[in-house]
Amino acid sequence: MPINPGYEYINAERKFQESRTDGEKIAALEEMLSTAPSHKGAEKLREGIKTKLSKLKKKEASKSAKKAKRKSVYIKKEGAARVLIVGLPNSGKSYVLSKITNAKPVIANYDFTTKKPELGIFLYEGIKIQVVELPAMFEGFMQSAQGPMYMSFVRESDLIVMVVDGTKKPEEELKLLMVEMRKGKVKLDPDKFLVIVNKDFDYINSVYKTCSLEDAKEEIWKKLGLVYVYTKIPGKPKEFPPVALKIGETARDLAEEVHKDFLKNFKYARVWGKSVKHNGMNVGLDHKLASGDVVEFHMK
Repeated sequence: MPINPGYEYINAERKFQESRTDGEKIAALEEMLSTAPSHKGAEKLREGIKTKLSKLKKKEASKSAKKAKRKSVYIKKEGAARVLIVGLPNSGKSYVLSKITNAKPVIANYDFTTKKPELGIFLYEGIKIQVVELPAMFEGFMQSAQGPMYMSFVRESDLIVMVVDGTKKPEEELKLLMVEMRKGKVKLDPDKFLVIVNKDFDYINSVYKTCSLEDAKEEIWKKLGLVYVYTKIPGKPKEFPPVALKIGETARDLAEEVHKDFLKNFKYARVWGKSVKHNGMNVGLDHKLASGDVVEFHMK
């Protein structure tokens, strides 16, 4: 079938041939793609344009990274845990961040929107969780100027959320992310990863837990392995916000978290909640606590 390109496409192609810089070539290719015929006979033409465009954008991103000064980025840890969001260009990382935290990152339908780490706070029953979105990863990310530094954030985080685009090829995106993290010496432990299939959800073939954006908050909390516990002073209501503990931790751990004198002068604790047979039950330091428990310390 003949391609029969229109005048607009021919004009855009001429611009591409006359382009001197990669930026001009990218602009011309995008114009070619938008004006190219859409019938079946032009499929190879459109694919060829997309391939050239992808290569040039990666080249530009690599050049920009090399030109960037090697400034170290320090992000102070906040809250009970740090969750890191990673993904390929235009996978929807910033949109995910905006939906699960109080952050308002720039969201746009083009690659490499996020230029630096974006931060937000995710609240779960009053417990603060720090969420950090990294700039987009790409093939060769570890060879970029900032790649090794950003990969150190990945290694130091409590949970890594990998965002993939469900409207494209999510399994291939996931594979590329894992390759780059392997290069960055990140342990690919299933317990430390969660995959969010963004835009159009469907379960994918993966050893990692997979969820939709709608279920992300609950799944993040489960993956972190935390419980929230309230404290109270005798004769008064429970205090807010609660304290975050790891699953399986005890009244001893809570006492150490709240105040050292609570442990030093501990007599007993009264507990209301799921971890006791009846509300107001007296327990010792080795009693394991559950989410939603209310604990009242009594001193000697």
